[in-house]
Parts: sequence; C-alpha cells; structure tokens
Amino acid sequence: MRSDRQLFKYMLSLIEKLKQVKDFRKDKGKRHPLWIVLVVIILGTMLGYSGYRELGEFAKNNRHRLSKEFNIIPERVPSYSTIRRVMMGVDWQSLLKMFNEWALQEYGQRDDINWLGIDGKSLKNTLKNPNNEQQNFIMFISLFSQESGLVLHLKRIENKKGSEIDEGQAIIEDCSLQNKVFTGDALHCQKKTISLIAKTKNDYVITVKGNQKNLYKRIQDLSNSSKPESCFLEQDNSHGRKISRKIEVFKVRKNERKGFENLRRIVKVERKGSRGDKTYEETAYYISSLTESAEVFAKIIRGHWKIENQLHWVKDVIFEEDKSEISDFQAASNWSILTTIGLNLFRGLGFLSITEGQRWLAERWEKLIVLST
Repeated sequence: MRSDRQLFKYMLSLIEKLKQVKDFRKDKGKRHPLWIVLVVIILGTMLGYSGYRELGEFAKNNRHRLSKEFNIIPERVPSYSTIRRVMMGVDWQSLLKMFNEWALQEYGQRDDINWLGIDGKSLKNTLKNPNNEQQNFIMFISLFSQESGLVLHLKRIENKKGSEIDEGQAIIEDCSLQNKVFTGDALHCQKKTISLIAKTKNDYVITVKGNQKNLYKRIQDLSNSSKPESCFLEQDNSHGRKISRKIEVFKVRKNERKGFENLRRIVKVERKGSRGDKTYEETAYYISSLTESAEVFAKIIRGHWKIENQLHWVKDVIFEEDKSEISDFQAASNWSILTTIGLNLFRGLGFLSITEGQRWLAERWEKLIVLST
C-alpha cells in the first residue's frame, strides 16, 4: 500500500481539488498558482515544520528540489511572506469545502470505514488568554474513522457563534454515508441527532450521562432489574495501568424508546482499575440501534476514544497545533485543515504512526508532488 503509485493517486486527486480553492490574490505580481503554495505548506507540515517561519525555512532550504518539481526558478519558490499571506488570506470556507469533497471522494468507499466517531477539538493557538473561559476561539468537529484513522469530514465553529451539537448534526446530514455506525460522547445524546442518524440509514452507539436525566434513570433501572442478553469480560494491563471491564447488553422494547429512534439496546460498562497507587470504579451507559454482542460493543466503545490519541494528540504533539504561532482565526483555521490533509495522506498510505510516516516520507518526498497544470 505504501507505494509511489498510491502517492501519485492521492496527490493527483488532491491537486485537482486544491485548484478549485478560490485565489484571493490579484493577478498582478502573482508568481505561482495558489495550489503550489498550498502543496508546499502541506508537504512542509507533513515533514514536521510548523508555523510561518519554519515553513518558510523549509521552502528556502529545499528551493532547488522544489523548483525542479514545480518547474520554477529557485528564487521564486514560495517565501515566508508568501506563505504567511496565503495562510491569512485564503477563505477557510473554500478550503474546508475542498477538504470535505476530497476526503469523501478519496476515502469514503474504503472497506475499513465503518465505525465513525464525532468529536470536537479547540485550537488553543487561537486563545489569547488560556485562563479566560469567556473568550472566543476556534473549534473543529471531526468525523473520524476508528479503523483507518482517517478524517472524513470537518466542521468549523467559533465557540461564541456555534455549537458542537449543531455541527455534529450537520456532519451526519452532509457526509452522505450510509450503513455506518456513528459514535459520540454524551454531548451528542440528543433526540434530533439520533433521528438524523436513523434518517440517513445509519446506526449509533452514544454515551448517556446526566444531561439526559430521564433517559439515564430509565437505563439504570432497566440494567438493574433485567437480565443481560450478552456479557463480555476483558482485561487491559497496558501503559502502566490495570483495568478490568464488564460489558453487559440489555434489550429495549419499542414502548421504552421514548423518542430515541431505533433504540434497540442498552450497554452497561463497569470499569475497575488502578493508575499507580490509586484504584477506581466507574459505570458508563450507552444507547444503540445495533443488536450486536457485548464483545462487539466493547470494541466499538473502546474504539471511539481513538479519536483522542490518533487525531487530537497527533495534531497537538506531532504537528504542534496548540503551540503554533499562528493565532489569526483565518490562518489557524486554514492550517488546521491543511494539517488534516497531511494526516489523511499518511493514514491513506497505512501509517498509523505519523512519526513513522514522516521518516518514510523524508527519503522520498519529491515523489509526493505531481505536476498537474
């Protein structure tokens, strides 16, 4: 799967989409098409360069290789100032539309796109004062594939002008996927969200907490008074912790759905474990339209949290999104989208580990670029 041919395929479709992004610049004085600047930014980001200056250094230090690939003279390789201007000037909505079309077109039909998590991540680089909870900042809501680590859809909001709940619902409507399983935390345990999942011919496994008090109480009563139809026990002794989980599945009758469309099963997860010298016990509940075994539910529930370490952690630690000097809302939004493109290119080639992908790419990055005019 990690072949030059696959790189060619991905980049060819990406460049065709990048050419559709609206160029905000005037023709006078324009040295290169917008898509070339965007590809340089994506490539530099994939290789570990973050921020205007580092990306400018990447372009400068590799000007002879880049000029050969793009058929331009070395002195006209995109500079620091050009990269900064483009990042601050490109309409993020145009770039986001391009990403969503490209991601679904390129990856939406894969066999390993079945369990899809919805979750939001704030861009801490857009916070002026981390101690002020009332300030405005940018957040991206992602549709993330548990199996492949790919991002299939993005929505962007400002926390004072939008809602993760609303954008999660918009993702379900807009992504045009069917026969998938959507997973989400308790924030997305909303009757409208679940109705949209059912309407689009998909299934769900959603966490239930106190934000749905009546439902939460009914679930507790049902699980305490009924016999589970399926049970699964598992142990996890990795990463310096010991956890035992007991997963039980309970059948829900039609008259017990109470407005939660297609609700068929309740899942109860009891966790007992230790972190260092501390022990803990906790119980979590989930609602689902599926009729799977407890073992399958355990995999889906555990898999939902991959979005934290395979997407959010990667963007913060590997791509240094939170530490970035790019704080302008427009530029930060654009960089987050371009970073997600780079992540998808790695994951599309089968790299679960981005650092492994970076080492692989460093030896052959010229082949990533496909000249397409």
